[in-house]
Amino acid sequence: MITSDGGPRLRRIKLWILALSLIPAGVSLAFSSGEYAAGFTLGGVLILLNFIGTERAIQNFVAGDGAGRALIAFLQFFKLGITGAVIAGILYWNVASPIAMILGLSALPTGLMFDIFFFPVNK
Repeated sequence: MITSDGGPRLRRIKLWILALSLIPAGVSLAFSSGEYAAGFTLGGVLILLNFIGTERAIQNFVAGDGAGRALIAFLQFFKLGITGAVIAGILYWNVASPIAMILGLSALPTGLMFDIFFFPVNK
């Protein structure tokens, strides 16, 4: 059964995402421009919200039944479309640096890699 808190690994991955996006944002804000800091922050926040939304969707999908599961799957794809539209809007209006945004969005795979490296399941 899936617990409501997601377990220690999911909590650590959320912390990795925050650290891997907010620390570079703070450093770039101190030594560079706000455009890079905005890119790191917005990318990290978007990927963290997507991660949390996907976690909740999976929990509800497992607990649901036929019609509920179809609705959850539809909402998951809708969420991805909204995320794409938000990223396109940020890039269109030149709110943040595209490279910093990509690096902020890459906080999830990097956090997964670090978590697996530092906290392996099979010791």
